[in-house]
Amino acid sequence: MKKTLLYIVLTVVFIVGLCIWYYYYPRKVPFELAKEIEKPCPEFDNSQFMGFEYARSKEEFMYWLTKHYSSFYLNNQIYDSIFAEKIANEFDFTRYDYLITYQKKLKDLHHSPYLTKSADDLYFDKRTPLIPEWDSSQANNVYIYRIKKNNQLRAPGP
Repeated sequence: MKKTLLYIVLTVVFIVGLCIWYYYYPRKVPFELAKEIEKPCPEFDNSQFMGFEYARSKEEFMYWLTKHYSSFYLNNQIYDSIFAEKIANEFDFTRYDYLITYQKKLKDLHHSPYLTKSADDLYFDKRTPLIPEWDSSQANNVYIYRIKKNNQLRAPGP
């Protein structure tokens, strides 16, 4: 009787420990630098942006580089569509998704249920947010990273 009770208690403790580990343990997502480009102009400054842009297709990639920031900056302060198209044609959007970071280098990408709850504000989007860890040095370029295509991942919310 005592032996059975001991097995039950140990099993419950093990399962609870495993659940806690699953919830808190951050998983790394491998990535690689695909391209480094200069800022569109010297006045362009998006270093305060704590996230990154996630591009799943050539159209999304073009949008992030050419249209998204047009309301924040004058037209001559963003990339033109010819330049963005040239860069987009170098990438393989069937096998990879691309992350665009502004004036910051990625150190690591993590995800876990705990990070989703604590570092992301898009409760309605059920895809898993990738939480970036940045290199501490300030860079002056735009970096494009490649990760394996995955429809379950996204950029973190505001």
